[in-house]
Amino acid sequence: MMRRIFAAFRRRFRRRRYLRIRDLMEIESRTGSILDLGGGPASFFTTMFPRQEQIILLDIDYDQVHRAKRKYPALRVVVADGERLPLSDCSIDVIVCNSVIEHVDDPKALAREICRVGWGYFLQTPNGNFPLETHSFIAIPFYNSIHWVWLQRFMCRVFGSDFEYVRNVRYLPGQRLRAFFPEAMVAYEKVLGLNKSFYVYYLNERTR
Repeated sequence: MMRRIFAAFRRRFRRRRYLRIRDLMEIESRTGSILDLGGGPASFFTTMFPRQEQIILLDIDYDQVHRAKRKYPALRVVVADGERLPLSDCSIDVIVCNSVIEHVDDPKALAREICRVGWGYFLQTPNGNFPLETHSFIAIPFYNSIHWVWLQRFMCRVFGSDFEYVRNVRYLPGQRLRAFFPEAMVAYEKVLGLNKSFYVYYLNERTR
């Protein structure tokens, strides 16, 4: 029951996030390529965007990428490391990168590649100070305030999460995001007045 409730909340938040991308990036009026960076088996953005033939879905996991291709045949797919994109400078109209940068080994390299390849970009990453750990089937309350590994492991088991997956998340503070993306706007996604996630977005005048 709890998983279904949180799944419904997640769908609602992702729909709202898609609408923010649509409005901020004027995404549905674009005719060039859109890169879903780290989209796995097809992110919420890919499933909601009306013209999937414009999307290049790029992920490091071969199986995930080809699951997406089987489900959405119109997609163009690439298996590659986001820290070393096999794409030319300024070759993508807009890059969408959702909940990825906190998982990579070198977030600065990922940010550099996003800025190099995209005329515009929208990046979302969770706020580590939010009181719920959202890298879980059911959000774990105050997980990031727990200092004992045994208790973290226990909480992950109770809430149906992969402990190693959650443990390897490296949250980025707002100052680092601003340093990585100096030309971008940095804003918050809010839930009940609290800052749940960061939004980092930029749209070059050439794409307007």
